[in-house]
Amino acid sequence: MTDLSIPILVLGIGMLFVVAAVMVVLRQLVVARRRGAFECTMQRRGLVGGASWQHGLMRFSNDRLRWFKAFSVSLRPEVVIRRADILDVSRRRLPAQIEGAEDSYLLEFSLRGEREISAIVDLVSGAALNSWLEAAPTGMVLGDAD
Repeated sequence: MTDLSIPILVLGIGMLFVVAAVMVVLRQLVVARRRGAFECTMQRRGLVGGASWQHGLMRFSNDRLRWFKAFSVSLRPEVVIRRADILDVSRRRLPAQIEGAEDSYLLEFSLRGEREISAIVDLVSGAALNSWLEAAPTGMVLGDAD
């Protein structure tokens, strides 16, 4: 390599990182600016069987909850929960770990096919999500009496 090609290569790699960072920030803005979006930490299973908590944004629409992983380039949600697939939601209040911080809710979704999904949301988002579940049209939730 010539002496001139090394700085050009470094400049090219630097520009690639800048473009990737801008794409991640723009994606976060697009997802967060839509109506019904709130911060949510979800427990995800890894490829080798372990589970870890990952931060992201959850957005609810008429019949689905969509969870978008934070700091990702993909515009598609990582997890989609259909309202019709929700059998039960249990919620437990978690006290704040740091003094001055807000409490949160641990939500455990029981879904069709014996799937379970756990998520942690703040109190306001938990109340909004509970209202979304209770406001389901008749016949859209399993076990609905009507």
